[in-house]
Amino acid sequence: MKQLLIVISLLFSCISMSWGQNGFMVAGTVMDENGEPLIGVSVVNQANTSQGTVTDLDGKFRLPNLLNKTTLLFTYVGFKNEKYVVTGNKEQIKIVMKADVSDLDEVVVVGQANQRKVSVTGAITVVKPEILDQPGTSISNMLGGNVPGIIAVTRSGEPGDDFSEFWIRGISTFGANASALVLVDGVEGNINDLDPSDIESFSVLKDASATAVYGVRGANGVVVITTKSGKAGKLRINFKTNLIMSESARMPEYADAYSYAQLANEARLSRGKDPIYSDVAMELIRTGMDQDLYPNVNWRDVILKDHVWQNQHFLSVAGGGTAARYYMSLSIQNKDAVFKQDKSANKYDTNVSYHKYSFLANMDVNLTKTTNLGLKLNQVIVNQNAPGFGDNNDALWQAQANLTPLTTPVKYSDGSLATYGANADELSPYVQLNYTGFKENRRLNTGLLVTLKQDLSFITKGLDIKGVFSYNGESQHNITRTKMPDLYYADGRNADGSLNLKRTREKKDLSFGKDVYSARSYYWELTGNYNRTFGEHRIGGLVLFYLQSNSNSDANDNLAAIPTRYESLSGRVTYGFKDTYFAEFNIGYTGSEQFPTGERFGWFPAVSGGWVPTQYDFLREKIPFLNFLKIRASYGLVGNDRIGGKRFPYLTTIYSGMSGTSWASGGVLGEDQIGTDGLTWETAHKFDIGIDAHLFHEKVQFTVDYFNDKRTGIFQQRATIPTEVGLVNFPWANMGSMRSHGFDGNISFDHAFNKDWRMTLRANFTYSRNKVTNWEESGIRYPYQSRIGIPNGVQRGLIALGLFKDEADIESSPKQTFESVVLPGDIKYKDVNNDGVINSDDEVPLSYSATPELQYGFAAEIRWKKFSLSALFEGAGHSNYFYGGTGFYPFAWESRGNLLNIVTEPSNRWTSREISGNPSTENPNARFPRLTYGENKNNNRASTFWLADNRYLRFKNLTARYSYAHPWLSNVIGVSGIDISFIVNNICTWDDIKLWDPGQASGNGTKYPIQRTYTLQLNFNF
Repeated sequence: MKQLLIVISLLFSCISMSWGQNGFMVAGTVMDENGEPLIGVSVVNQANTSQGTVTDLDGKFRLPNLLNKTTLLFTYVGFKNEKYVVTGNKEQIKIVMKADVSDLDEVVVVGQANQRKVSVTGAITVVKPEILDQPGTSISNMLGGNVPGIIAVTRSGEPGDDFSEFWIRGISTFGANASALVLVDGVEGNINDLDPSDIESFSVLKDASATAVYGVRGANGVVVITTKSGKAGKLRINFKTNLIMSESARMPEYADAYSYAQLANEARLSRGKDPIYSDVAMELIRTGMDQDLYPNVNWRDVILKDHVWQNQHFLSVAGGGTAARYYMSLSIQNKDAVFKQDKSANKYDTNVSYHKYSFLANMDVNLTKTTNLGLKLNQVIVNQNAPGFGDNNDALWQAQANLTPLTTPVKYSDGSLATYGANADELSPYVQLNYTGFKENRRLNTGLLVTLKQDLSFITKGLDIKGVFSYNGESQHNITRTKMPDLYYADGRNADGSLNLKRTREKKDLSFGKDVYSARSYYWELTGNYNRTFGEHRIGGLVLFYLQSNSNSDANDNLAAIPTRYESLSGRVTYGFKDTYFAEFNIGYTGSEQFPTGERFGWFPAVSGGWVPTQYDFLREKIPFLNFLKIRASYGLVGNDRIGGKRFPYLTTIYSGMSGTSWASGGVLGEDQIGTDGLTWETAHKFDIGIDAHLFHEKVQFTVDYFNDKRTGIFQQRATIPTEVGLVNFPWANMGSMRSHGFDGNISFDHAFNKDWRMTLRANFTYSRNKVTNWEESGIRYPYQSRIGIPNGVQRGLIALGLFKDEADIESSPKQTFESVVLPGDIKYKDVNNDGVINSDDEVPLSYSATPELQYGFAAEIRWKKFSLSALFEGAGHSNYFYGGTGFYPFAWESRGNLLNIVTEPSNRWTSREISGNPSTENPNARFPRLTYGENKNNNRASTFWLADNRYLRFKNLTARYSYAHPWLSNVIGVSGIDISFIVNNICTWDDIKLWDPGQASGNGTKYPIQRTYTLQLNFNF
């Protein structure tokens, strides 16, 4: 045994001596992120630089005799250093080196190409994708206050309908469509179908120089999104999971039954009528002794939960080598609404829910050293569920605002389901949610994108061509299973004390309905790119040709069945000298089938230039804190052919039908649409001037732009053709024009206090104001009634002068014609035209529209070692809306219409001294005028009395994050790092409204509320 141990010891000694003499062998390939081998990379032992080698023509290297734990250093000009720790013999390692580019040499995505950041002369905002990557929300919801140049509003918080509407540089047209064109990997797509974690780059193209290549589709700006693609290197896996608690941040507070009844009586008495509720009824309401006839229902408590749990998950896999690279991802999002179901009513789910599943695969293969094939496959599956009643779920919110606590109970004491009437707004929200069946919407979107790129450097350096084919298909299958139970309303009791029930809706058994929709889009593109440097001169060029064809199954006639098609040839020429002077010329020659033969194509040129004075040595010496300054300007024409639902409006169409007149019995033919000669697209004349600057060793960076957009040829229906012409429908023409102008910009500050502490501050703003310069209109009696010369969509109404003080005040004022009797405490209006009468002729433009002219945001992030804390604030201004509608005007619909709590506060309403016994209740500054039980056409109409300022500042996001990494995680389970985050969205809002979220103020509380979410996020990197 002793001899055996000696032999084993000698054997291990020999092995140890052998390792000491020869060590480990490491060999592999060094490449860039695109899989291109790098030639001449220096590979050395960091501890012994005499031990090293360089990569060969194929990027390969081999280095022997390396000790365990040796660190190899890879260095190459123009690339960041990489390190590799030796742990054994390795023959096929992959080392991927990342390009070391300055901020100015960074490549940004522009229209149909990439450019160096320093050479960009157009107005382009590049957004870091991580800024938009927030759990439980869509990309569109993160644009407002985050991206300069974008104004966004969110009108609903309902799952599946909680997306923001946004405009680039505000609303620039009153035509059919003011929305931006959204391109995903160069093809038109849906921004809300994307998972933010799949985004590689996000650019907003704002001026003519950036959008001219899109011709008739670029007038409203373009959002260009590039999804992630594979990078050469080892397999990389990312898994992210979110657990989300969602609650309604702000909802209207309504009065209880007793307060409602008190004020209903006051409203009746204030107009000289008898109280609607007797003393006996008031006592029954107060004590709650008759819950059938005098209930006290808080409909919000009946149909809503306090909160709901949601979840979201994301998995991505990426990697590749010199021959091929890949990126694949899978994301899942599950969102339920806060509606509270009665589980005893059904065995199936009637709640509003939204479930999205998306898959993305991006692959590219080097067919040869100069030929690259790319393949992208993506699929989005959306499943939505909702109650069976109505076309959407707004009826639920309208019902809870429309039904008072006294209208009906949830159920009568005999078990009968209660409702007030047969109309949709009279139906109990409890019945709508639980007893009307359910709807299912199933949507499937499938996309295929194939690209083939050929490097033509063998012809001339810097030249390449690319061919693209894309297919996108959408299919929807909507199923409805609707029913209606017997519904009753009790208007009293019989002699025996039983309820006198009247049936308001008859029972309908479960019925089945379906609707199927499909759409297809084909896109072909051929692009030639040229970029080359000749000494101090940089020259670039782009030639692009594309065809696009869209069709869908909604067509119901021969014209609508014709696919929508675009055809375009566009180009770009860029020039730079010494990275100091830049010039660019863009042109698009684009055609749309919307217009007549000979008028379908148009030219859209744009020119831009830039100057970087900080390239001069003397300027850097004189102003050392100014690291970079660029002044740029652009002017050009862009078009918009999206002129509404009209297809081929240049054609005159006829209809056939039956006549009911005595002079033309039987079949008739008549004009339906009157064609218009010379019809064409809207044209945007865009001017932009901007400044980009970096200061104090790049710590401070800012961009600011002034823009002016003149829109002509806006499509509108003729209004000045005399009726004597005898047209059934007036024709459409390019009659309108509009001007918008403003500023946008951003600023950031980044500072490292030491190796542990770092702080980043950033802010942005967008201000856009428009004015209609021509709108064909008729029936204008006074100049202020015209839409011309004022902002589009501005709120219009009467000018309120307060409340009438007494009868003498009424007698001495112009006659108000909306009601036969006007009393003290009613709203007093200004006689604008001085005709002694107050009527609709006195309505004037008031202040702003419901869409903000101003939107801004500011954020801060503090990082300490592995901890970080960030906050985002977002605000908007120059926006107005009118208070009003169901649930706001007290008793406007008598027994229908909830009563806000603020009305019950005596100081908020005007009450006559005869009712209150106190003269001080005749408050001239009251928020609500003298109450009326029923419609009051004098008080309940648009005026400055009800005009509200919609400005706000929102604490939009707070994120606390801890990043953890440890060698044992990597060695044992392969996890290179874990991020643990706690995220709160929509924390609080400062505004003058207080009743509901300012983003949905125009709905006056009848929309699903904007949600506040609390998220726990775990992010694993393997």
